[in-house]
Amino acid sequence: MVKQQRKIHKTSALITALMFAAILCAGCGSQHKPDGTSSNNAFELKYGSCDMPSGWVKDKDDSTSDKPFFVPKGYDGNGVPDNISIEYGRNRYSKEQSQEFGNSILQQLGMQTRGQTVGQITASGTTTKHGDTMLVYKFSLSDRTCTQYYIVGDRSYVMVYETNFDGSSDCDEAAKQIADTFKWK
Repeated sequence: MVKQQRKIHKTSALITALMFAAILCAGCGSQHKPDGTSSNNAFELKYGSCDMPSGWVKDKDDSTSDKPFFVPKGYDGNGVPDNISIEYGRNRYSKEQSQEFGNSILQQLGMQTRGQTVGQITASGTTTKHGDTMLVYKFSLSDRTCTQYYIVGDRSYVMVYETNFDGSSDCDEAAKQIADTFKWK
């Protein structure tokens, strides 16, 4: 029992340290924006907008008005494609409480993926093109890599969720572009 408590304490300390580092680093990353990657194709949502990357289309079968899904252009409906979804949510945290919000996300991800992840969940922080705090979580499961981008609002957030099955850098770049260009209404 004591051994298990030590392990839990060590895991909690690691998670807290990672989140603290992620929040401290928010905005410290490179502010360079890739040239020529934007399609200038704005995608409008109820709560904001973002640039839709070239080569990606809305998947009519899986999208809802509240949660659009995007797949590579040319996906024929067979198999499981790399995909990106955008989702709005509410929470109890103000914009100024992004560290607490980030800690709660990391704790929840740890519980949801317990025993399923290959390696650890990595957490980092940056800002979007429009200056909003963005928390980024990346983890691998046996058949895919998932990256969640949380754009922090006031008692709300937008999550851009990338599911990358084939390790495609195109999928990584598209999700990052969607998250980085998100602008609140």
